[in-house]
Amino acid sequence: MVYIDAVHYEKDSYGYEVISHLKWTNTLSEQATQICTKRQMIDFINKNPGCTKTKYYNLWNGWTVGEDVRVVENSYLRTDANGIKADNLGSLPRF
Repeated sequence: MVYIDAVHYEKDSYGYEVISHLKWTNTLSEQATQICTKRQMIDFINKNPGCTKTKYYNLWNGWTVGEDVRVVENSYLRTDANGIKADNLGSLPRF
């Protein structure tokens, strides 16, 4: 399983914020240290569907599993299945 726990945004040519990089790990109990581009993560998810989730940290429970991450239109990462053509990984912290 791959867990994403932070995202980095940049502005596209239209001035909209889009995900450019993500921090990920294979371990639920540790903060992510690996960094990849959004394109690398999209390619991974397309080859390994159902293997990527978000995760969140809080002081009371530690790390907890979040939502499944899906690819929309081979360009966007989302945690919901509504098919909107935009990135949406919930409330993950930025780096």
